Amino acid sequence: MNEHNHNLLRPLVTSVLAWLCCGATGMAEFNTQTIPPPVGSGIVATLELDQDIYTNQPDGVWCPPCTTNVPPCMLPCYLIEEKTAVARFTFTVINQYNMPRAFQFVSGQHFDIEIFDQTGRVVAAWSDDESFIQSLTSFTLGPGESVMFTADMSLKDRDGQQLNGMYQVRAFLTTSGPQPRVEASNQIAVTLAP
Repeated sequence: MNEHNHNLLRPLVTSVLAWLCCGATGMAEFNTQTIPPPVGSGIVATLELDQDIYTNQPDGVWCPPCTTNVPPCMLPCYLIEEKTAVARFTFTVINQYNMPRAFQFVSGQHFDIEIFDQTGRVVAAWSDDESFIQSLTSFTLGPGESVMFTADMSLKDRDGQQLNGMYQVRAFLTTSGPQPRVEASNQIAVTLAP
């Protein structure tokens, strides 16, 4: 290639590169305005409990002490019925992004709540005792909008035993697809009455 042709191509190549560069920048700006960030970005979730500590009352028998020295003591004993505490959980999801967010589900179930013991095993889930319609459902949150789910759970494990101790609680949207899970967690303390 001679020097004359090289000098003719240089402005052309420079112009094409400038156009490509500016065009790519323009496209990037266009894309950031029209395509939202990854699903889950700008979504904030919280999980609140209605109490700090819950108390379960196991069943048992209580016999009052005899107040006489004359045998036999004939005071009746009383059966104490089991009373299991019920926790109320409030799961709130807020769209803090400046565009609407759509959430799709494979059933009528939009959320779930799971209780984990100290080993990380799920001992109870809100959905264990619920049934849901089997059809596609969805909802959309506009910018700044929120949705609140409330669930009451009896504090027993899946085997029917009353809970006792510290547990981790996690609430999450049961959305379909490979998107990041929208979730929030908290702790719950359950004691057994003496």
